[in-house]
Amino acid sequence: MDKIKNILVAVDLYAGSEEVAGVAAGFAETFSAKLYFLHVERANPKIFGDPDVPDERDAVASQVRTSHQELQELRDKMTPPGVEAEALQIQGQTVQKIISEATKLDIDLIVVGFHRSRLHHLLAGDVTKSVLNHAPCPVLVVPPPRR
Repeated sequence: MDKIKNILVAVDLYAGSEEVAGVAAGFAETFSAKLYFLHVERANPKIFGDPDVPDERDAVASQVRTSHQELQELRDKMTPPGVEAEALQIQGQTVQKIISEATKLDIDLIVVGFHRSRLHHLLAGDVTKSVLNHAPCPVLVVPPPRR
């Protein structure tokens, strides 16, 4: 790895996202790299027009809009001056989308967080471990803040 030009920070927009983004932003500033903030929304077919559940579809669409706004606010807050940054929100299976975006964007470093909560692992799966096993580039894992 000669030079880090593109960094992808994958955030879930839960507690700890600012810490993870801050680490990625520090690397982006140090290496004058472009920073991509990525949030993956779980695929939900209700968004795509199931006429039988318009209230649910509207609620899911509202949540997607809210998540996108939170992602843009995180990008704006955490990006150091002079660093180029882009907020990407895509839909699909989390690990698969992180890996495919890293490949597509020619990412040199992926930054992800790690949750200590067993409940989070049961609900969301071990995204960090899967990204480590399948990433096309180095992965930096940021532990959760100590309490």
